[in-house]
Formats: sequence, C-alpha cells, structure tokens
Amino acid sequence: MAIAHKIFISKTLSNKLIRELKAADIKIEINKFIIRLLIAAFVLSFLILLIFFRDDIRFLEGGSFTKALTQYWLLSLFISILILLFFAYSLIVLRKYKRKKEVENVLADYLQLVSANLNAGMPIDQALWYAVRERFGILAEEIEIVARKTLAGVDLEDALIEFSQKYDSDMLKKAVVLLIEGMRAGGELATVVNKIAWSIKEDQILNREMSAEVMTYSIFIIFASLFAAPLFYALANRIIIIMAEVTSKISVENIVGVTTQIPIRAFAQGINASDFKVFSFISLGITNVISAILISAIRKGSVKAGLRLIPLFLAIGYLVFLTASVLLTQAFQGLI
Repeated sequence: MAIAHKIFISKTLSNKLIRELKAADIKIEINKFIIRLLIAAFVLSFLILLIFFRDDIRFLEGGSFTKALTQYWLLSLFISILILLFFAYSLIVLRKYKRKKEVENVLADYLQLVSANLNAGMPIDQALWYAVRERFGILAEEIEIVARKTLAGVDLEDALIEFSQKYDSDMLKKAVVLLIEGMRAGGELATVVNKIAWSIKEDQILNREMSAEVMTYSIFIIFASLFAAPLFYALANRIIIIMAEVTSKISVENIVGVTTQIPIRAFAQGINASDFKVFSFISLGITNVISAILISAIRKGSVKAGLRLIPLFLAIGYLVFLTASVLLTQAFQGLI
C-alpha cells in the first residue's frame, strides 16, 4: 500500500500530484488517493459494462462470450479511468480555484488595513502581521505562515513571493510584486499599498458589471443545452421508434398491383433506437460540458469556475431527456 504511487505513476508526476493536493488543501495521502481511484474505477467499469454493453455480449456463447466480455470490460475500465481522472482533476482545480477566490475577495480589505498600520508608523512586517483578522480566512492563515518563515530567518520578500506562487492568481501576484517594489524603493509605502487595494476593488466592481451585461448570452446557452437539445433528442428517438413500428407492419409484397424498388424497411433498420439513445447521451454530455465551460468563461472570465457546473448541467440535461422520453411515449401510445 505504501508504494502504490511508485507502481502506477512516475516520481515526477507523484511529486507534482502531492504539490497539487497541498495547494488544494486536500488532506489525504497520495497512496490512499490512488488506491481509492483504482477501486472506484473497477466498480464503475462493471456498471458501464452492464449498462452499455450488456446487449452486445449476452447472446454470445463459449469462447466468443469470454473474448467479448474481456474486450468490453477492458474498454469499460479504460473509460472509467478517464472519467475518474477527469473528476479528480476537476476536484483539485475547483478546490484551488475556491481558495484563490477566497483570497482575492478579501485581499483589498486586508491591504487597506496594512496601509492604515503603515500610516500609524509600523514597519512593513508588523503592518502585515497586525492587519490579520479572523474574517480573512485563508489569507490570514497564509500571512501567519509567512510570519513564521520570517521568524525562522527567511527573507520577507522571498516568503511573500512563495506565498503568491501557491495560487494561480494574477491579482495576488501583481499585488505582491508592487508591494515588494514599494519596499525596495522606500518612500510613502502606505500610499502605494492603499492604491493597490483600490485598484483591486475597481477591478472586482468592473468584473461584476461585465458579468451582469452578458447575462443574456448565459440564458440562451442554458436554454439551448439544458432544455432545447434534450427535447429534440427525445423527439427524434421517439420518431425512430414509431418509424420502426410502422415499417414493420407494412408488407408491400401483399399489396396487389404495387411494385417498388424503395427499401422501406431500410429506413427503420438504418438507425436503431437503442443506438440513437446512446448517441443522445454522449452528445448531451459533450454539449452540457461545453455549455458549462462557456458560461463560466463568459461570466467569470475563467474556465476553471465552470467545472463545478458540469455535474449540475449533466444531471439536468439527462433528467429533461428522460422525462421528455417518458412523456412522448405516453403521448404517442395507441396511435399505431
């Protein structure tokens, strides 16, 4: 168990994964993380095999059945690993993004307190420490870490740079760079810090205004992906089923005096209803994933924020599709 990460991934990838887990504040050993992913992949592979490939193998016998079962299970396992890797990556990215936003949301208020402390005559290190408040959450924890490092002999500039590099935030990195430049230049550092804080507030206000202005585009994308597309797929699936039932009851050969070269049965046999349903699920999944990412990019300016919308979009899209399929089945029942 202790060497699970050494067996399945390289040392470089293992070290990178450890750093990502720490940055996302996910307190779990890498060995347990990998083992849980593998167990979940095995369980999910059997579910995929039963749901999507059962009809392809249940009528086979002997060696053909064993060979097909093995091939489809390996395919299911590969798909399961890809799905779980995507969701594991999404979890890490979302946790990092959430922590970054929590830091950015209170950064301006924190810097204004630092500026006030500098105006009161405190040196920069004390101004940073005494500006810490419990309401600043993650930012307060990070500043305390910086304080401990400086007490251990680490230069304040190096500690601040290391802190800013832990988060994928241009706002935080620019603020730290400007603060360090102000420390090196000397002069009215309080004025510099106060201007940084007001610049951050102005950027946040501008982002909120832009998000409100593009609301119309978001509504259109939501309607198209969550309601229009599932309804049309459900209607198309029902039409295919009806066509198959109608053509199965037509016997052109028994109609006296009628000769035709049109392959009527081919219209129904060309597209199978069950195959189209699988196609619909795949298409809806891709559409909803892209829609969630687009909405996040339009409203938040970041693709990462859209990862948390993907499960919600998938659930709503599939629910609408299945509900519409049931309603259409009831509506067309008895017409043939």
